[in-house]
Amino acid sequence: MADPIDFRKMEKLPEGFRFFDVNMLWYFPNRWAVRLLYPLPISANQLTMLALGMGLMSAAFYVSNAETALMWGAVFLYGKLFLDNIDGNLARLRGEESRLGRFLDSFSDFVVSVLVYGAITFRMAQDSSNPGFIWILGFLALVSSLLQCSYWVYYYVSYTDWVGSYSKNRPDETVTKEDRQAVESGEMTGAVFFLQKFHVITYGWQDALIATLDRVSRQAADYQESEEHRKRWVADKTFLTRMGPLCVCTNTMALVVLSLLNQLELFLVLVVFLGNGYLLALQVWKIFRFKKSSAN
Repeated sequence: MADPIDFRKMEKLPEGFRFFDVNMLWYFPNRWAVRLLYPLPISANQLTMLALGMGLMSAAFYVSNAETALMWGAVFLYGKLFLDNIDGNLARLRGEESRLGRFLDSFSDFVVSVLVYGAITFRMAQDSSNPGFIWILGFLALVSSLLQCSYWVYYYVSYTDWVGSYSKNRPDETVTKEDRQAVESGEMTGAVFFLQKFHVITYGWQDALIATLDRVSRQAADYQESEEHRKRWVADKTFLTRMGPLCVCTNTMALVVLSLLNQLELFLVLVVFLGNGYLLALQVWKIFRFKKSSAN
């Protein structure tokens, strides 16, 4: 009799280190999907590529003039979100985690974000009396969504690095001398190296901005280099829970819902003003929370 599947392996974080993530509200079908996919000859990376295809189809519908374009754009975008969640779950469950999968995932997210935001902005500009304003709003929303996602990733990866539970993501993905040597020795494939460089080009400026924000915030919070301070800064589960709405998954789900309600402009406004306002307020709260805990 085959051993039962240990679904705990799906998680990036071990028990005792987990926290509530708002994105779990739309992750709930994952376990059933992974149960169906586990015995099938389909890899996690193939799911990532299928998710990319779903994202491209979504952008194509958003930019079209079809009567049901918004509905199908939302359907395919949710398909991308769903597959984008279960690919990592399946990889961890099978022990197939890899740097290739890590960079394929970020590649897919970036490409789909640019194309989908571009598509909905183009669609709205066509029907607007002030297309210039719409293009500016769309551009600001795209940049804002990328920065909000990078904010979430920065602190989440910092936490998993502190826990020591997930080594495929680095807090800093800058190409190192060791990476180049790994390519020369054959330990790293050319495809992984290309995707890593693509990641640095597309996400590097965002990571640098968030790292600068974090450095300034630590100074404002009177942070000292010690294990106790690092734990309270990096492993604050209350903060990690509250930053959940800034994840790309929350952003995507909001677009799915507001597309079905035919409220694309409202979505862009929310990303620019509510999203950025929430990020800044959350960071100020983090600083004061740390200083208060230090005083006690």
